[in-house]
Amino acid sequence: ESPGTAASASKAGKFVVQAAAPASEKAARELVDRLKKGGFTTYTEKVETRDGVRHRVRIGPYATREDAEKARARLKSQGVSGNLVAL
Repeated sequence: ESPGTAASASKAGKFVVQAAAPASEKAARELVDRLKKGGFTTYTEKVETRDGVRHRVRIGPYATREDAEKARARLKSQGVSGNLVAL
């Protein structure tokens, strides 16, 4: 898991970009490594869903929606479509 946790992330900013939520922890780790190499600050959250465990891969947090949208555009330019999430 990256240095940030959901609790510390929500205190530091109001928005994050969720890059993916794979079922595989390995897939989440690989995406985190790829995003870190791209210069993103990432963290993961393990969540239980009705479809089983998912590993949310998020970037941020960002203080403003505008900053999060800029990060989302950068993410998209690297081939990953993300969703903006308000915390």
